[in-house]
Amino acid sequence: MVHRLKNRIKYPYLINGCKNMWKKKYKMLFPILFLIAICCSWFALDQNILSITIEWLETFLLWSISIVIISVFIIGELLIVSLIGTPLSANRVHKCLLNVGFKDKSGDTPLLLSRYKEGKTEIFEFYSPTLPLTEYEKKKSIIENALNIQIIDLIVGNDLQHILLKTVPAKNKLPEKIEWDSSLLPEKPSKFVIGESQIDTVSFDLNVTPHILIGGSSGSGKSALFKLIIAQAITKGYDVYVADFKGGVDFNGFWRNKCDIITDRERLMKRLDFIVKELEARKEMFRKTKCNNIVQYNNMLGCDLQRIIFGCDEIAELLDKTGLSKNEKENINQVESKFSLIARQGRAFGIHMVFATQRPDSEVLKGQIKNNFDYRICGRADKVLSQIILDNPEAAEKIAKDEQGVFLTNTGVLFKAYYLNEDYMF
Repeated sequence: MVHRLKNRIKYPYLINGCKNMWKKKYKMLFPILFLIAICCSWFALDQNILSITIEWLETFLLWSISIVIISVFIIGELLIVSLIGTPLSANRVHKCLLNVGFKDKSGDTPLLLSRYKEGKTEIFEFYSPTLPLTEYEKKKSIIENALNIQIIDLIVGNDLQHILLKTVPAKNKLPEKIEWDSSLLPEKPSKFVIGESQIDTVSFDLNVTPHILIGGSSGSGKSALFKLIIAQAITKGYDVYVADFKGGVDFNGFWRNKCDIITDRERLMKRLDFIVKELEARKEMFRKTKCNNIVQYNNMLGCDLQRIIFGCDEIAELLDKTGLSKNEKENINQVESKFSLIARQGRAFGIHMVFATQRPDSEVLKGQIKNNFDYRICGRADKVLSQIILDNPEAAEKIAKDEQGVFLTNTGVLFKAYYLNEDYMF
């Protein structure tokens, strides 16, 4: 009995119960009603005791019963407050976690303090003074299995001892196909939408992440996602340059009418020279107007200085030096030098790069360039390839080998990319 009370009356539950009563005042009725019941019992017993004729027995019984009643009152009030602070599913969650061995060295599992809906997600708030966030991350898969959920995010709560699990039901799956529609295009000039996760639309902002790297194995949907981004840039009125060294067959028809498709190295060098000169010219323009970035410049002058995007669908075809002559290798070095400059300085001046490739390792993309691609997206991949693209193996774990158009970002968001029907885009 005592053991059960200890399990029920725990300090975190008491604190949580007080918070719940403060937020929802009607819950204060429970301890008040209990107090009234105890008081009624006290007076009833007191009247019975007065009928006893032996004075010492009356006094003894009165004090004994008083102590019992006070003890019952204190334990009862603590129990009620603790119950108010305990979610209905706390015991079930506790047993599930205990069964899969998610516990500290003392054998205690985290306490579930609250469980509530937030949009399409459900939040689990756990308390444990001995299990840090890293333990939740290590045991993420067994927690998911035990509670039949998918963990979208792990967040530290009010302090390091409170951990929030942002989840969706395990049965929730990404849709098989999501058609792109022009109504999805964001109004903000720098914002792009690329797909939908289990809880929200997935987007990025070039003001925050100026350069985009897409990687993944053959057939994962890289080119389709690359085209989706380029199509949005065209619709927004960007100056768009696309290098396609796979023969240019993927960018025929309207693509050639809407943007500059580059298929040979000589034209590539000319375009990169032009972009670098434009970057230097914008530096001078911003310096004279004392503007820090393209947004501030456009707002101050009331103009519409267009952003520039340089994209390459398979960067390895462009930068591969295998079998090249000394002069050709020197040309590649010059291309890499210009890429490096744009990667470092392009954000403020509205000049951006979008690269897609199967394997962006150091032999394909130098570290000084790759490190400036803050937003990385990985399609299906093995652990090694996922590590190269995202700096972690999660794409191999979260994306099935037969899935196409499903991607994982370096921010941990799994999403299904929009399908762009090129016949109806323009």
